[in-house]
Amino acid sequence: MNTEAPNRGPNPAQMKAVGLRISFMMALWMSFTLSIFGTATAERPAGMPLAPIIIGWFGSFVLSFVVSFGIGFIVPMGKINAALGRKFHLTPHKMTTHIIETFVSNLIYTPLMTAVMVTFAFFVLMPPDHKPPYLPMFIGSQIACFVFGYIMIFIAMPFIMKKALKSAGIGMPPKPQQ
Repeated sequence: MNTEAPNRGPNPAQMKAVGLRISFMMALWMSFTLSIFGTATAERPAGMPLAPIIIGWFGSFVLSFVVSFGIGFIVPMGKINAALGRKFHLTPHKMTTHIIETFVSNLIYTPLMTAVMVTFAFFVLMPPDHKPPYLPMFIGSQIACFVFGYIMIFIAMPFIMKKALKSAGIGMPPKPQQ
């Protein structure tokens, strides 16, 4: 008689560890790319030395990483995506599923990260004599970063998820049979 329990997939502790690993890697990716994007598109006084630009980028990167990982620690994206799948009858591994999950993830992460980075840049990094009006800068950054963030999440999420699952010894879920 076989007394082994049937393999029911990864246990909840494994999946929590995978979720944290995905949150960590996505926080690194999004913070890195959004802070570069923000730094590259920011207005600067003519002749501004490179050192303050690099320090500003690093400060934005660290701050946005903390915010992003904090969101990832609190918001269970796996459960949110599963609920989206049930609500909208999404099929895993389909392009429409990836488009919708990316949009929701972007909606949760990017506006808050952008708000923190723009506010940090405006009040801490920008010289007082070179500050544009805050609201137009804030709104423009939100729009630009929302589009850029969507693209970055769309590109990175499948790779990061595959890497996180593989490093935990879990394979990608099988594609459903048609």
